[in-house]
Amino acid sequence: MKFKQLLLINLSLIVFGLNAQNLRKDSAYAVQGYEMVEQQMGFYHDSELESYVNKLGQRLVSQLDPALFEYEFYLVDSPEPNAFAIPGGKVFITRGLLALPKTEDELAGVIGHEIIHSNNRHGVKAQTGNVFGKIIAIPGVIIGGIFRGPIGSAIASPFLIGNELLQADYSRGNEKEADKLGTEIAAKAGYDPMELAYILKRLSLESQILTGEAEQKSYFASHPYTPKRVEAITKHSQTYKQADTPPIADKNEFLKPFDDLMIGFNPKYGYIEKGKLYNPEYKYSFKLGEEWQGMGSPAGYGIVHSKQEAMITLMVEKDSLSYSDYSSEFEQLMLEQTKMRPSDKSSVDWDGKKGKMLEYTAEQNGTKLHFQLYTIQYDSEHLFKVATLCSTPYVEDIEGVIKSAKWVKKGQFPSTKVPTLKIVEANKGVTLQELIDAKGDEEFVKFVLMLNENSLSHQYKGGELVKLVVNKSYNQN
Repeated sequence: MKFKQLLLINLSLIVFGLNAQNLRKDSAYAVQGYEMVEQQMGFYHDSELESYVNKLGQRLVSQLDPALFEYEFYLVDSPEPNAFAIPGGKVFITRGLLALPKTEDELAGVIGHEIIHSNNRHGVKAQTGNVFGKIIAIPGVIIGGIFRGPIGSAIASPFLIGNELLQADYSRGNEKEADKLGTEIAAKAGYDPMELAYILKRLSLESQILTGEAEQKSYFASHPYTPKRVEAITKHSQTYKQADTPPIADKNEFLKPFDDLMIGFNPKYGYIEKGKLYNPEYKYSFKLGEEWQGMGSPAGYGIVHSKQEAMITLMVEKDSLSYSDYSSEFEQLMLEQTKMRPSDKSSVDWDGKKGKMLEYTAEQNGTKLHFQLYTIQYDSEHLFKVATLCSTPYVEDIEGVIKSAKWVKKGQFPSTKVPTLKIVEANKGVTLQELIDAKGDEEFVKFVLMLNENSLSHQYKGGELVKLVVNKSYNQN
């Protein structure tokens, strides 16, 4: 065999070995990332939707050349409209995003985009070390800034939902590549590549409706929407030949599986009703004022004051340590990592359960900040960890909430209402306003207008499926 042939073979083996090593790194990230999504966000289980999204995803994957991973698709229990991929072939779609597409083509465009991020290893290339490491920004303070070390972990967890979790800082080049190649595999799979632009516009509108500001949350935290991006999608979509492949779901039936899709926060992680916070799983309650807002996840429940200068996180976690030992270890860790000592500490009794409190204070731009960690013995295997953070003017507000802690028995939880998607069939001549009046909820009219992209006076020809939003009652007992 000639020397040149041997050299090429050896080089090929070296490259193959390096690629195999790199892909093993992706697979390790996939395991770590999956666990983080499960712990921080939770999965949404609906067998019909899960099956449909998986079929759609696998159809798109079949157009990759090559597919580097065995791809898996998951529905995430978050109301924020988002889709994200992590290294190793795992793609996640929130139920908040599932409320938005009007066609299978639109959903294919979003999923195709995320598949390319994973297959082209954008997340791994964008970061080194721990691909999931990132400082978490909380309104009013930066966790890991003034308060570093263990305090950052104690206060941040429930606020990780959707905004920052597992979102790599993709470069503009990554985004352009994911748009271009994602729409290309969508076209090869039989979908209109231009429809990615349509759902991006709707995502931008939803962000403004939900936050009052343009692109402050959700998908656009890591996937910025700009007119130039839509122009680029339009331009290269015109060069693709769309395969003549029928969709998985009949176009007239596409919306039916999305009926009864919960689009608000899942109350099983906690909810606020008539000025009280309730957690059905761990059976606790706290009295709040109207100025508090909250959100929950498997990681815990977080509440923030309307002025964004006070926050509380509540987590029940399995721990081999007693409340006393945990509090002592936290104190020691703070001393080792930050040289800070508690400004106050005491024993507490929460409605019959024993615990300890540690308090730390620090200055930020002339403002005194207070951090408190309450560690309560929930049962023989679990600790109830409640972390508070506020500036001095809000200390009394925090104390009022903490002192109101009560344990709630099964059967004593009030019902609550959650925004839920309702799919209805329009009769000939009926208007969108008439459908809302008859079967929807006027409270969500702006959201319904965005979902359907029709005016209130729009008259239907008959037989069309229409998205409405209703407040569905949920009983947590």
